[in-house]
Amino acid sequence: MKKSIQLPQNYNDQTKYSIEEAVVLLPQLSTSKFVGSVDLDIVLNLTEKQKKETIRGSIVFPNRFGDELRVVVIADEKDAKDALKAGATDAGGEDMIKKIEDGKVEFDIVIATPVMMPKVAKLGKVLGPKGLMPNPANETVTPDVAKVVGIYKSGKQNFKMTEQGAVRMRVAKLDMTAEQLTANIVEALKSVLAAARKLNAQPFRKITLSPTMGKPVKLDVNGVMEVLK
Repeated sequence: MKKSIQLPQNYNDQTKYSIEEAVVLLPQLSTSKFVGSVDLDIVLNLTEKQKKETIRGSIVFPNRFGDELRVVVIADEKDAKDALKAGATDAGGEDMIKKIEDGKVEFDIVIATPVMMPKVAKLGKVLGPKGLMPNPANETVTPDVAKVVGIYKSGKQNFKMTEQGAVRMRVAKLDMTAEQLTANIVEALKSVLAAARKLNAQPFRKITLSPTMGKPVKLDVNGVMEVLK
């Protein structure tokens, strides 16, 4: 018989908590036998028309977590060599485009130089649905591929609003300190707020933090906005 999980006495699934309270509760609410992650789910305060807009951006977390990203680069020979030296998983020109088309390389991020973008356009059907098409907004279209490879290898992460008007992302690991958890959560919220404010000055409708397995913690949106001022 499976042992029941004892929830913290100060937890209520209808209560809205501060970030400081949430980072204390999350490890206690986790039911996994492994060190889980912390997932952030933001429902944006948008009209149906606004949900058709594109909200995207990127974050460099103050505290690194998780596996290193697999970064591939589409560039000419010189830039490709520089990218490999900077830690890219693979790099090349038209040969790299062919590898991606044929599914012969695994990756989390695709970076391209501006001059290669006309040729990269053919990858739209492959990369577009995954949200991985190179884009100047998150610096994945850049003339300085080596620099950007280094930034992504150090923990930079992209985000994009779903068709339902939400932004979801992994922001930390549960074995991080409360201070580290707080710093990563705040940085993620700041980045989404900056991207979404073009549509609404108060864009957060609902914010939830959850362990990989376990009960979620709702955040007090007004309290969050005070922290982000």
